[in-house]
Amino acid sequence: MWLAGLLAVFTVFAIGMTVAVAFFAASTLRAQSSAELDDVLGTATETHRFSFVKYELTHLPNRWLTNVAGWLEDRPLDEEAILGRWFERGEETERKRAELLLERRLSQAVSDLELDTPLPLFGRVRVVWPPIDVDLSEPLHVVAVSRRDEVRMVRSVLLTAEVERDDYERIEAEVEADGRWSAWVGRVGGVALYPASVVSSRDYLSTLQIMAHEWTHHYLGFYPLGLAYGRGSDMRTINETVADIVGDQLGAVAAELPGFEAPAEAQSDTERAAIRAETDPILRQLRLAVDAMLAEGQVVRAEREMEEVRLQLIELGRPFRRINQAFLAFRGGYGASAASASPWGERLLEFRSDAASLAEFLHAVREVGSAEEADALLSR
Repeated sequence: MWLAGLLAVFTVFAIGMTVAVAFFAASTLRAQSSAELDDVLGTATETHRFSFVKYELTHLPNRWLTNVAGWLEDRPLDEEAILGRWFERGEETERKRAELLLERRLSQAVSDLELDTPLPLFGRVRVVWPPIDVDLSEPLHVVAVSRRDEVRMVRSVLLTAEVERDDYERIEAEVEADGRWSAWVGRVGGVALYPASVVSSRDYLSTLQIMAHEWTHHYLGFYPLGLAYGRGSDMRTINETVADIVGDQLGAVAAELPGFEAPAEAQSDTERAAIRAETDPILRQLRLAVDAMLAEGQVVRAEREMEEVRLQLIELGRPFRRINQAFLAFRGGYGASAASASPWGERLLEFRSDAASLAEFLHAVREVGSAEEADALLSR
């Protein structure tokens, strides 16, 4: 009982830390924009703006009640049957039990990779910290804003899952009306709320990898790297790239644990991977070309090039609704993304390959609190 109570106290602290980091990041981005832009965004997104407070009040109590019910249940859950019904048939009645089983699998992978944390005063007792908590839900949306003359995200606003295609175009048009800004609205696969909001994908591996990505953000919120998330584009890119690196490996380990065998990879999955391999270099080259054109003040030419490449990508089987400065700025925050021009992605991937383990990598990078410190670490 004392351990459960201690974990409850720690969890409340984790929630506070997560929310504090989220608000700090948001306020930093707001400081980089302008009062006029904030007013326009407020009006454009008023009916679809996501409420952090409402989410926590409605999700956190229900989540822990589900966990307690799982702990008190006498008979073990049938992983093969429950996860099969969820991933293969999407049976809504299995959502909560599937969440609980996926959390357990990911927690086991965290421990197996020695990413768990010793309890204060009880060093021999190790726990998964923060506790993994996820809500499989419909995808949330985001509106990202960049300057037209520079690929740099100056503002982002999280939107609800109820946003429609007409809303995309209306919001973008309102933000761009004065000609200074570029706006892009799109879906996000996961958000590091608590519990983490993760898109209810039918793909077993990607679901676990997104869960692991968001848990990494929760974990980093207790270290200098996570606390520095909002301190400029470099720190955002480093955070997101670290979460990608950890999330991909951690999720893959969780997926291989015994107890559930995912369906064989569909032909469509193989085809999508081949399309990405062919089109990622095109996106990468586009980002470099756009940066060069904007540096010379050729805004209209850069926008024309982005549209031409978008049409080319559609022909190659990778349809993007819109490619503009805001799109590149949002996706470019992930250093390993093809739309990123940042050197952090390649450097962090190289640093991970040189590390003896994922734990060694994470324990080193979590202490980085600035781009200068990151450069010093990665230059070793």
